[in-house]
Amino acid sequence: MGSGAFTTIFFKDQIKYKIVEQRNKHFGNFRTNLDDYLEYVSLPIAYGLDVFGVKSKNDFLNRTAILIKGEIMFYASTNLLKIATHELRPDGSDYRSFPSGHSGQAFATATFLSEEYKDRLPWIPYAAYTVAGTTALLRIANNKHHLGDVLFGAGLGLLSMKTAYWTHRYKWGKNKRRDLSTLPY
Repeated sequence: MGSGAFTTIFFKDQIKYKIVEQRNKHFGNFRTNLDDYLEYVSLPIAYGLDVFGVKSKNDFLNRTAILIKGEIMFYASTNLLKIATHELRPDGSDYRSFPSGHSGQAFATATFLSEEYKDRLPWIPYAAYTVAGTTALLRIANNKHHLGDVLFGAGLGLLSMKTAYWTHRYKWGKNKRRDLSTLPY
């Protein structure tokens, strides 16, 4: 998040506008809707793996409560920042560029998928964050966001979902509150 804010505030000419200039010069006609779908791809996987017998870290109720809490934190903070910063998109379509909601959503759902399955499937975080990173890059390629927008959005999505896990009390189902001293953070 720091690098995204730093890039947006202090390096507008050196980084922010140079990337847009190069994008427009080399890929001026590029457009895809893939980023609209990739931002959510981790969610059906996170719930679908249970259907195929791969158990998640948390039961359905706790997992869903964590997801909802993380999404509310992310959505509220993203929209407040978009209104407060009033940043113009590179394509000039509106003033809701900072932070990138698509990138943040992709990283929030990637974090959710990773947290639920990283112990059983150690490769899951790599796959989830690759999809999230691809979403962020496509936002830049689609001329919808600057580099700082996607960096900050990615950090905000990740932080929102991690905060939802850190603050969850495990009041439902089989899982009870864990001893926080055993967390690897």
